[in-house]
Amino acid sequence: MRESHRAEAEGLLERVVAEEVRGGGRGDVGVLLARGRAELDVMAAGAGAEYAEFLRAVEAGEAGVAGGGRAGAPGLVVGVAAVAAVGADLVLGTSAGTALGAGAVVAVAGAAATALKATSGGRAGDGGGVEEARARWLAALESRGVRPFLERERERAAPVTPPLRGVDRSAAARSRTVLERSFGQLPDPGGVFAGRREELERIAGWVREGRASVETRPTVVLLHGEPGSGRTALAVRAAHALRDRFRGACVVDLRGNVTALPGTAGEGPVATREALLHLLNRLGAPRERLLFREGASVEQQVRRLTELYHRQLAGTPVTVVLDDAVDAAQVRALLPGRSESLVLVTCREPLDLGPDVPAAVHALEVAALDAAGAEELLRAAGGAGDPGSYDAEAAGRIRELSGGLPLALRAAGSLLGRRTAAEVAELLGRPEWGPGPVERALNARYFLDLDDDSRRLLRRLALAGRASLGAAAAGALL
Repeated sequence: MRESHRAEAEGLLERVVAEEVRGGGRGDVGVLLARGRAELDVMAAGAGAEYAEFLRAVEAGEAGVAGGGRAGAPGLVVGVAAVAAVGADLVLGTSAGTALGAGAVVAVAGAAATALKATSGGRAGDGGGVEEARARWLAALESRGVRPFLERERERAAPVTPPLRGVDRSAAARSRTVLERSFGQLPDPGGVFAGRREELERIAGWVREGRASVETRPTVVLLHGEPGSGRTALAVRAAHALRDRFRGACVVDLRGNVTALPGTAGEGPVATREALLHLLNRLGAPRERLLFREGASVEQQVRRLTELYHRQLAGTPVTVVLDDAVDAAQVRALLPGRSESLVLVTCREPLDLGPDVPAAVHALEVAALDAAGAEELLRAAGGAGDPGSYDAEAAGRIRELSGGLPLALRAAGSLLGRRTAAEVAELLGRPEWGPGPVERALNARYFLDLDDDSRRLLRRLALAGRASLGAAAAGALL
C-alpha cells in the first residue's frame, strides 16, 4: 500500500474508532488505534480488489499526466505488428497486394485499440474516476476490515471488563440480538422487481458516497411519486438489498395521507412520539429507558425519546424506512444523529428538509414504468404464458390504461390467464370502472374475479383500518 493511501486508511480507522468509543463502545481510543494500525495490512486485505481498482485508476491518471513520452510506445508496437503481418503473408506465398492489405488491416485495428485504450484510460484517470474508485475502496475497507476489527475488540473486552453495579449486563447483548433480528421484521419484498434496477443502483451509490465522506451523517433519500408508483416497494427492496452494509432495519408507517373515517379504526397520521417509540423498540433500545415519570408532558417525552434515539444510533448504521411521510418537520424529527444510517422516505412530493439538516439529502422520483418494465411486470403477474402469443399492442394499451403504475399493472396482470391481453385491455377501457388507473384496475379485479364471500371480507377488512389481522380474526369477519 502506498504511504499516502496508508495515511487515508489510518484516517478512516481513526474516525471509526472515535465514533465507536463516543457511541458507548468499550476500550480506550489510544489502545484501539495502536492495535488497529498494527492490523491495518490484515484489514486492507479484505478490500484488496477495490484497492487494486483504485490503484489502476490512480496510475492511469498519472500516465495521462506524463503525456507523450508513453504515447509513442503503442504506436510503435502497432507499426511493428503491421510490418510483421506483411512479411508473414509474403513468406507464405500470399500476393503482395493481399499482404499489404492485411498489414493495413492490422495497422487500423491496432490504432483503434490504442485509441480505445487511451480513451478509457483517460476516463479512469480523470478526477471522477479516481474519486469513485477511492470511495469504493474506503467503503470496502470499512465494512470488511475496520468494522470486523472493532467487533473482535468488543468481544475481547467483554470478558475482562468488570460489570457495573446496577447495570443489566444483558442489555448490550439484547440490543445486538434485536438489531440482528430486525431484518427479519422487514416486509417481504416478494414478487418480480421490474423496472426499478436503475433507481436501486442510485440508492446504493449514494450510500457508498456517504460512507466515503469525512463527515458522519445519515444519507436521506426522498422517494417521491404518485400513489401506486411503487415507492414503498422500492424502499423495502433497497433495505433488503443493502442489508450487509447496515446492522439493523426498521419500517415506520407514518400514514401521512390517511384520514380517519367515522366509525373506523383509522387513527390518522402517526405522532412523532409513537414513531420514536416504534423505532427504539425495533432497534434494540433498553425497554426500561422508554418509561416516563407520571405527569411528563408530551413535549418532554418527545425530547427525551429523541435524545435516546440519537444515542442509540450513534456510530450504529441502520436502515430506516419512513413510509408515507406527513411533512418535512416529521422527517427531520426522525433522522438519526451522528450515524451513517440510510433513511428512505416515501412521499407524494419531494420534501424540503432545509439547508441546515444534518444529512446528505437526495430526491429520487419514482415515475411510471417504461414499456419494458411494464411488460416484465405484466408477464409476472399474469403468468409467463406462451412467449409466442404475446400481444405487444394489447400490452401497450394495458400499460396506457394503468398509467404505467406498478400497483395498477399488477391488478391488471392478475386479470390475465383466463383472458387474453386484448380482452383485458377492452375491460379496463370501460368507463364504469372509474377514471383513475389504480381505481380502474382494482375495481375490475374486484367485480370480475372475486366471489361474493371474498368481496364481503374485503369490505369488512376496510373497517379495521391498517390494523394487522391474523387468519383467524379475518375468518371471523365472514
